[in-house]
Amino acid sequence: MSIFQALVLGIIQGLTEFLPVSSSGHLVIAQHLIGIPNNISFDLVVHLATVLAVIIYFARDIWELIVAFILGTLEAFKIKRSQNYVFGQHFRVGWLIIIASIPTALMGFFFKDFFEALFNSNLAVGGFLLVTAAVILLAEWRGKNNRDEFQVGFLDAIIIGVAQGCAIAPGLSRSGATVSAALWRGLKRDFAARFSFLLAIPAILGAGIFKFGDVSSDIAGGVIGVWPLLAGAIAALVSGLFAIKIFMEIIRRTSIRCFAYYCIVLGIVVIVCFR
Repeated sequence: MSIFQALVLGIIQGLTEFLPVSSSGHLVIAQHLIGIPNNISFDLVVHLATVLAVIIYFARDIWELIVAFILGTLEAFKIKRSQNYVFGQHFRVGWLIIIASIPTALMGFFFKDFFEALFNSNLAVGGFLLVTAAVILLAEWRGKNNRDEFQVGFLDAIIIGVAQGCAIAPGLSRSGATVSAALWRGLKRDFAARFSFLLAIPAILGAGIFKFGDVSSDIAGGVIGVWPLLAGAIAALVSGLFAIKIFMEIIRRTSIRCFAYYCIVLGIVVIVCFR
């Protein structure tokens, strides 16, 4: 993989990770068009770069979640009592992220080999792009969007976590699945998007820690170079920050059906042309 190819793939990853159009599906398609084999190590590194984009963009939210979670836990176990601290939305959201991460982790652990095998099938990518379109359209049609953080329960978190677990499949957008699941459960649009992005942090970091040994082995074995990995990571970080900002503006103001229509067109093209 050349540095130029890595830059192109990194930009694609950053843009499509947070827009509900499936980054994994676009990477499979792009790698097919460029004529290079799918490289799990490269995919992992650029995914970690997009997590850094989330951390940078939502730094204040993450800090408030961490502080609230620590203080709330101390208060719950009567280790530290504070009359000024109230169990608020950040403490609650912190627990919801943990609950939602459990089904994602279980699905990733038990079905990892099954999902990874799908990365070699363009037909699977096209099919799951159509599934992404369907879940977005269903959520926009069904969602009431009138529930805030204080009205979200453990069942909502589990459903969103399952949706994220399913999105390991190439072509099924992670942000599309999680945001759609949140909208279908009636969550307000802004919170649905923020929860989706924050939920991505433990999921992708967990996969990164689990597979980081593969990256080291590929570098040592000459499968991929350090400079293409670095170029792809920087491109994914910059384009990821841009994509988050764009998506947050879109979901606050209007429907995300346009992404569903895009996935329908792309899915049909992939099935017809690359089967």
